[in-house]
Amino acid sequence: MNEHPIEKGIAGVVEIYELLDRVRMRRDLVIRDDQFDFAALLEAARYADRRGIGLSVLDTGRFGLDEVESLALAGSRILTTDDARPRPGEWEILQKACRRAGTHLAVFWNGPLPAPDGSTPISLRALEDLLRRGLDLHVSDRTRPRPPEALAALARAAAEGKAFSVVYHVGPLAAGLAAPAASSAWLHFSDASIEDGASAALAVEISRAASAAGSRAVVHIERGLELELLEELWNAGAVLLFQTPPSDDRSLLRPIERKAARRRLPARAFWLSTAFLP
Repeated sequence: MNEHPIEKGIAGVVEIYELLDRVRMRRDLVIRDDQFDFAALLEAARYADRRGIGLSVLDTGRFGLDEVESLALAGSRILTTDDARPRPGEWEILQKACRRAGTHLAVFWNGPLPAPDGSTPISLRALEDLLRRGLDLHVSDRTRPRPPEALAALARAAAEGKAFSVVYHVGPLAAGLAAPAASSAWLHFSDASIEDGASAALAVEISRAASAAGSRAVVHIERGLELELLEELWNAGAVLLFQTPPSDDRSLLRPIERKAARRRLPARAFWLSTAFLP
């Protein structure tokens, strides 16, 4: 049997209050668009905007463009992917809505990077134009190679628009990664990528290049590094994200762990969470 209209109305009100409670408890919150009905998300976006609370909505493609645009205009940061919303014309509309509301549109790119010859669904020129208008772009090389020179070009376009170009690298460090870092990309990699003295020196070089360009290298400490290298990375400007258990107060690592906690990573410089490399 279908719910009575009154019961449906009560359920909707309860859902909105549950969502508002979640928003109240956090300064920055990411909510998937399939966790709540549109009305609840829209009310939460307006509430968060009034209270100055950062609310991001992860667009999975559940809602139409008009609904996602309404969430952006209500003050939500919109996170989407080239899979969920593959048409760049929609990104342009959402980017305008976010800019009008004082927030940002971020796209996680899963497919091949745009080809200069226009053979891909979105052209390189169109993507660079969006970056110059403030679109944040997140790219990982976990499942497919990403040419460093292409990442550097995208980072330069993003820098022109004061947008964030964020690169996630998985595997051994390569010398070419210094190019996007020097072009203002925020470059994430784990300590597992540092295999020997040469790659340690490269990690420091990348960190220094990113810092000089106004961004950061972000090193995910998953297994641990030598204290001397941690100090070098810190002095070179890297953000150190310790995912190892906190050291004892008597440990020589404890001071740098405390320092690392004070170098905050902007919400626009990571995708969903700092707990993993996408």
